[in-house]
Amino acid sequence: MSAKHAIVIGAGAGGLSASIDLARAGFRVTLLERGDAPGGKMHTRAVDDREVDGGPTVLTMRSIFEQLFADAGACLNDRLTLLESPIIARHAWSHGGVLDLYPDAQRSRQSIEDFAGIDDAVGFERFYSQSARIHQTLSETFMTASKPDPVTLVGRVLRQHHPSSLMAARPAPNLWRALGNFFSDERLRQLFARYATYVGSSPLSTPATLMLIAHVELEGVWLVDGGMHRL
Repeated sequence: MSAKHAIVIGAGAGGLSASIDLARAGFRVTLLERGDAPGGKMHTRAVDDREVDGGPTVLTMRSIFEQLFADAGACLNDRLTLLESPIIARHAWSHGGVLDLYPDAQRSRQSIEDFAGIDDAVGFERFYSQSARIHQTLSETFMTASKPDPVTLVGRVLRQHHPSSLMAARPAPNLWRALGNFFSDERLRQLFARYATYVGSSPLSTPATLMLIAHVELEGVWLVDGGMHRL
């Protein structure tokens, strides 16, 4: 019997990952992409005489990619050179101020205190604590779960965590409003509101659940030698 045929539309990170898993499961895979090259958001742009990343510039959740490659019989480290970044990102504002955040909560706290004062540094501690709790609640029940949906998510959270964790996941309010509970400096709200771009949305309509990204970034970010499009 011939292998089942799967058609995957879009050769971004999701489409490429799905194609790898389907091929490993024995499917004959056709991957369709309307662009000139695979990568999706991980595309390149020509600037003067060189190619630069036109989308994401750093890699997070490295273990997910290591597992994807391992499941396909390959090793991520054999294919790419990854360099752990000493900072998560450098943030700057046209009207003044530069802030570096680090893959270390205490160092980031001090950086925020120097930038915006003690109150917002304490706010960051509360923000990060909330971020870690959201991540703990959703890591296995949603982020790495098979076929997640609202119904199965509720069941998994109730089985694996305390019922209060459902609201701790912060399905409401929106991200922008929630950030106001932690930071008085508008620049910090702007900075962390960028998490909405991970899902192509606005912080005014994205749930505060996305605060979990702060925890993900504090676990480390990596630079891909040659740019993210190499991945």
